Amino acid sequence: MKHHQKMFLLAIAVVLCFIATAIVISYQNYGLMTLFFLSGIGLMGYGLRLKRNYQSNQDNG
Repeated sequence: MKHHQKMFLLAIAVVLCFIATAIVISYQNYGLMTLFFLSGIGLMGYGLRLKRNYQSNQDNG
């Protein structure tokens, strides 16, 4: 899978986690809210790390 496709799917997963967080807040289920929110942050951090590694590999050759 190409880098751009992987990053696109990761971005969609992050957005879905935050949408799920908003939906779960409306049901007042704070355990699931915490799970989805932390999952979204974790996926976002993973995506930023992948981006940094990809850009450093591009700069080095």
